[in-house]
Amino acid sequence: MRHLKRMRPSPALVVAFIALFVAGAGTATAARLIGGKEIRNNSVTGKDIRNSSLGNRDVKNGSLLRRDFKGGQLPAGPQGGAGRDGFGVLIYVSKDFTVGANAAAGQGSTPCPAGTYPTGGDAYLTDTAGRVIDDALLQGQFFTFDLQTGSTPDGWRALTAANTVPSQTEAKVLVVEAICANASSRPTVVLQTRQRSADRRALPARR
Repeated sequence: MRHLKRMRPSPALVVAFIALFVAGAGTATAARLIGGKEIRNNSVTGKDIRNSSLGNRDVKNGSLLRRDFKGGQLPAGPQGGAGRDGFGVLIYVSKDFTVGANAAAGQGSTPCPAGTYPTGGDAYLTDTAGRVIDDALLQGQFFTFDLQTGSTPDGWRALTAANTVPSQTEAKVLVVEAICANASSRPTVVLQTRQRSADRRALPARR
């Protein structure tokens, strides 16, 4: 028994034999011998893995994210459905119209640029120097409509009374502004009966 104890290999010799066996048997045998328990978590880096050695079976389904791929590697998805009708930009368009001294009733229209439609507007009067003045001459303002359909708004219009008041016969400027927005489809305006206040008098025009 003493002789057998003296012949028992040392741990270092056992490790050497295992290393020699793995080297001779190849990486396939090493892969079978080394499992998850033998590798410390987070100890394997990219340089420890041979290029093209990992396949589909080595990557867990659903574990990769978009940021794990280079630009252009992922195919574009199908086109999404049409969004809700709306607008992404507002454009304010303004035009000036001269109302001459002792002139009859005046008017002016400001159209929206192509591809946009009016959502509202405003009008006011100034003197020839650009100072806003009393708009008592302003009679009304409203949408204008294109001549083809008659139901698609295309701008904003305002009307003035005759500029013939003896004390205010100097020339004036009618400013007509349109608020325009882009839309994915041509809007249609449904005209409704004008609301009236409790005393049955018509509500004033929007200014």
